[in-house]
Amino acid sequence: MKNYLVTGSIGNISKDIVEGLVKTGHSVSVITSSQERVKDIDRLGAKALVGQVQDVAFLKDAFSKADVVYTMIPPIWQTNNWRKSQNKIAENYIEALKASTVKFVVNLSSIGADLKEGVGPVTGLYDFEQMLNSLPKINIKHLRPAYFYFNLFNQIGMIKQAGIMGGNFGDQEKVFLVHPKDIAATALEELLNLNFNGNSVRYIIGDERSGQEIATILGKAIHKELNWVTFTDEQQKSGMLGAGLSEVHASAYTEMGHALRIGVMQADARAHKPMLSTIKLEDFATEFAKGFQA
Repeated sequence: MKNYLVTGSIGNISKDIVEGLVKTGHSVSVITSSQERVKDIDRLGAKALVGQVQDVAFLKDAFSKADVVYTMIPPIWQTNNWRKSQNKIAENYIEALKASTVKFVVNLSSIGADLKEGVGPVTGLYDFEQMLNSLPKINIKHLRPAYFYFNLFNQIGMIKQAGIMGGNFGDQEKVFLVHPKDIAATALEELLNLNFNGNSVRYIIGDERSGQEIATILGKAIHKELNWVTFTDEQQKSGMLGAGLSEVHASAYTEMGHALRIGVMQADARAHKPMLSTIKLEDFATEFAKGFQA
């Protein structure tokens, strides 16, 4: 039996990971920032560690009891410098790992994390990958999933208001897509097998579709004929600002969309394309329809 530490509380990916680790008889601790999550974590058979990833002393104590760690940098919504805020959390993780006896880390990264610049919020994940790779005597597996199907839920408001789907990507190059459950299954496989040495990367891709294919398939699920409209970068950013996103986040997401459109964000994944995982866009369409009707 090993002692596992899971960051990311019990969200769409982490919850399935925790359940899988507990079922195989391992001791599992979960870092959460919310006291309200403690009972839910207890029900899964894991131990909740309540604290902030911005608190390095808390992280050092949490990591000190672990053999294997699953790391992820959580969403950051209150910041004037997204990359700097991500790096602060990354540095805290590194300090905690240096002070620990952890031998294996499975790190949730992203497609595009091979790029130092130009991919919006993913640039911070590039930085974290490099920090982890510099650690001696710790084996690192970076998971680089594709664009989450769940991101498409953000299109519901546009469909209801304008009868279209769209973004500043999706026309020049098909988009790699993946379901959080397939990410969790891959992470669990790596966490249980621990058959990686040094530092390595694994891409996770479930499907590959153009913007219009996405609109057609999801439109069929909600009984609408939809077109995908490719916006300019200026239109994309303006729309996000109008929806209430901050300048920092609107700029970063626009940059990421641009990188998707011109192909640079997916280039390394395309060069090392894995066998596609199980859940396809048509499968997700059922979930999308439920979200649309809610």
